[in-house]
Amino acid sequence: MSAKGSSHGAAGKHAPVDKSAEVRTYLIIFASLAVLTLMTVGVAYLNLPHAAGVVIALVIAAIKVFLIASFFMHLRGEGHLINYSVAVCCVLVLILIVFVLPDIGIHPAEEAARRALHDLEAHAEHMHYPPDAADAPAAPAAH
Repeated sequence: MSAKGSSHGAAGKHAPVDKSAEVRTYLIIFASLAVLTLMTVGVAYLNLPHAAGVVIALVIAAIKVFLIASFFMHLRGEGHLINYSVAVCCVLVLILIVFVLPDIGIHPAEEAARRALHDLEAHAEHMHYPPDAADAPAAPAAH
């Protein structure tokens, strides 16, 4: 192909690109991802109910996925078809998550078993049994 038919134009020069703005954007996204990761770790230490912790972690993960796909995978500059495809995939993942969320919580049978075990352990601590002969230390042998 000749120089006239190429995508670079007749002179073969590119339009000037502001690299410092791109680098600044990538650094901001990187810092945002690092903060979101720290937030995810922080949620684990908040002693929230299990389901609430999982939901918060999933929301933070969804934000991270959006940032990665938009900026590092350059989807924000793509055409509508790819964005609609990604949106359909996200909706399907959300539907799967909604169906799984009820299984994340504690089931009533598990909660009842946990409470019964706790009550049994608490009851055993308050009981005072006389020591058995087998539990007593052996007397030293006479020489």
